[in-house]
Amino acid sequence: MTAIQPVEDELSKMIERDFYRTTLASISQKFEKMQTFINNLANDISSIDEFLSQLERDAEQGFDVGSSQETLLFQRSTLQIDLDFYQRMKEAYVRKIFEDLHNFTRGIVTATIEIEPNPLNRPEDELRAGKMGGVAAFEADADYSITDVYTLLNVTERNLFELGADIASFSVKIRDAQAKQERGFAIGNLLLNLESQRTKLTLEFKGYIMRIHQFLEQNNRFAERCLKRVQMISNEIVTEQEAESAKKEEAEAVAAASASASEAPPIAPASAEL
Repeated sequence: MTAIQPVEDELSKMIERDFYRTTLASISQKFEKMQTFINNLANDISSIDEFLSQLERDAEQGFDVGSSQETLLFQRSTLQIDLDFYQRMKEAYVRKIFEDLHNFTRGIVTATIEIEPNPLNRPEDELRAGKMGGVAAFEADADYSITDVYTLLNVTERNLFELGADIASFSVKIRDAQAKQERGFAIGNLLLNLESQRTKLTLEFKGYIMRIHQFLEQNNRFAERCLKRVQMISNEIVTEQEAESAKKEEAEAVAAASASASEAPPIAPASAEL
């Protein structure tokens, strides 16, 4: 175990557990904020419905409401389209993150199965299911949450550590083959095959590390863009408190500007002398 420890440690250090969790937490926070703005959109639509009911009662009593009902109905329809779109987008986006990470993890699991002992000759599907840690197969019509992604990420990390340990074990196999060769055993291309296999798996391992880093970074940036878009739409209608707060801030700004102008020293008349 001592002989393979340095190699195992080198590969294990490439697994950026803190980065994975920090980035996924950032994505999760953006989704929570996104859901808040989606809820705001739903509240805006409810507010329009209440206003439309009030206008309908006013019209029945003889008040001239003009074209307000038509314009409000148009506004409501556009907000409803936005609401439906962003809600579906959020659901589809989480589903896509889970699907991509699931496929990625299955690839790592396949690599670990190839070189791990299987004395009981268990079927590959059974071995894969065990390494997936109870995470069910991806279903296109299923709903997933960020919690599901966290669970899957734990499985991804565990299999990366296992794969790193499996790659490190090649050192023992290679040294044993070298020792046998030195003693006169005709080992053929055993050394070449073992070294080639170790190199292949090491490159794949480093590729997995790079891909998961890029995958999380890209999804974090995309979540930020989605958040900004839904935030912009949700700010179309403000609450009474928000409107009053905006008026107060505007009044304070005007008052501050007026006070600043009154305190400024008078401008001296231009001199007639050259």
